[in-house]
Amino acid sequence: MRILVLEDSRSNQVLIKARLEKSGHQVEVVGNGHQGFVLATSNIYDIVLSDIGMPHWDGFKFIEAMQVVCPQLPIVIISSSCEDDDVCRRLLGYGNVIDFLPKPFDFERLYEILARIRVQTHDSMNKMARIVCTIGPACATSDILGRMILAGMDVARLNFSHGSYEQHAATLSAIRAAEERWGKPIAVLQDLCGPKIRTGVMDGGAVSLRAGSMVVIQAAPCLGSGERFSTILPEIIPDLKNGDPILLDDGLLELRVVREGTDEVTCEVVAGGLLGSNKGMNLPASKLSLPSITEKDWRDLDWALDHSVDYVALSFVRSAEDIQAIKEHIRAAGKRDLRVVAKIEKPEAVNHIREIIEVSDAIMIARGDLGVELPAARVPRIQQEIIRLCWEHNTPVITATQMLDSMTGHSRPTRAEVTDVSMAIKEGTDAVMLSQETATGVDPVNVVRTMASIICEEERYSSLTVEQYQQLIHDSTAHPALTAVASLNGNTATLLLDPAGRLYPQLSKWNRKVPSLLVTRSLHVARHASLYKNITSLIIREDLDTEAMIDKAMRLAMEWGYVKSGDILAVVEGERNTEGGLDQIGLLQLIRVPGD
Repeated sequence: MRILVLEDSRSNQVLIKARLEKSGHQVEVVGNGHQGFVLATSNIYDIVLSDIGMPHWDGFKFIEAMQVVCPQLPIVIISSSCEDDDVCRRLLGYGNVIDFLPKPFDFERLYEILARIRVQTHDSMNKMARIVCTIGPACATSDILGRMILAGMDVARLNFSHGSYEQHAATLSAIRAAEERWGKPIAVLQDLCGPKIRTGVMDGGAVSLRAGSMVVIQAAPCLGSGERFSTILPEIIPDLKNGDPILLDDGLLELRVVREGTDEVTCEVVAGGLLGSNKGMNLPASKLSLPSITEKDWRDLDWALDHSVDYVALSFVRSAEDIQAIKEHIRAAGKRDLRVVAKIEKPEAVNHIREIIEVSDAIMIARGDLGVELPAARVPRIQQEIIRLCWEHNTPVITATQMLDSMTGHSRPTRAEVTDVSMAIKEGTDAVMLSQETATGVDPVNVVRTMASIICEEERYSSLTVEQYQQLIHDSTAHPALTAVASLNGNTATLLLDPAGRLYPQLSKWNRKVPSLLVTRSLHVARHASLYKNITSLIIREDLDTEAMIDKAMRLAMEWGYVKSGDILAVVEGERNTEGGLDQIGLLQLIRVPGD
């Protein structure tokens, strides 16, 4: 049986390990709850034996975290505190705690407990790809957000198509509280709504459009009917030309313009159905004069610059100039390093994808509107090509929309959704996104946990392609130490000394075999790095020399459970002038982690 023991007393560690191994069990021993959490979610164990009073994370915090990620893994408490009635009552509230053993405990009773345990079949949860979660009414509390962080959330998305500034500020505060409690930096992504075109209000909330009939779309507001309705953006009316298709409600209904005009257009209903109020309108063939950035977007962006937001996503990008305009506004404000994500959901963006990638800090493949603006059959190939180009330019890419959509109302995904997520990971996406699944779904924590398990399963089989090996050789001249570490075998983790946060994107690109530990003084850098695949941040604020920084980081990595005594740690450093005056272009060291 595979047993994980959490015990901070060295003498008790030796005793428990020796007795259990003598009985034929495989035993791993750690000294605090966070070490135990990292091991328990990176390996497969049949049972955990845990003390209560431990440093860093105590037993209660460990149990709470494990209840989120591996609720089926049984835990036996071994502690003198078990004789305290209040402690016992508290422990009874956890479904994964199956028994208590007061110290010094009876090994014969422990063996009886072990004999009843079934061998575990769960998978490890040490994923490399990132999970972006949309925050909404179903998950806006600090408690639920904390459990989503434990389950695998790396980036929290605030959708500015909905909600007030007061609501977003409260949500942001809850995210930061959960982040602090669980010690994991979380990037916050503001998603600007852009010039989203919608219908006006319909009489009775919805009207019927019959195929073959005529309907007028007008600029002036009106109560919609089956013969006439309005749009919330009247400036689009002159841009609609004869023959242009108009897709309504994510393409469920289709119109075709038969008579154009400046104040209204007449359309034939090609595909009819029920049209509700404020439904989306997509105009795939129309050349619009609307700006990509609305006045509301500029106000929302200014709000983000005054709050702890890390990324801003621009909707309905059409060209690289749209991204540059946002970046210029951020630079002029001079308030914070807010990075820009380009959402690819328009045909114009697909046509200019290389230029957009070159100026963007990240890309989001927004497949919802993209699949309406373009034939849906083209979306998988477009997704694959964008992921390839982003990898080539070392720009993180998020694959979004309807990834686990059925889990909005159900506890399990469809097989097609599992395959969709798995294929995105196989293609090399840095992150996958959840939308209404977490914002309004029945169980946001379960959705994140499910997404993480799919990622982990696919990553077990990932490897570099021939094309990627060729790119590795090409990149080796620019970052020799970073690319060299990608070819190493035998190291347990890679430690990157990167105080300014300039090198971790390259390490993320190449080091996909073992954990990449980014050493930085900046929480802001650590939050940005949360969008990059396989980057875990160690924040060390002291001003230390290189040797002292390595020692501090190595001991922190041991304390958090990423490495243990005897492991080989690869240490990477970038350009600097050494104390001896040498011009260092890169450094790679291999260090054996010392004993306690």
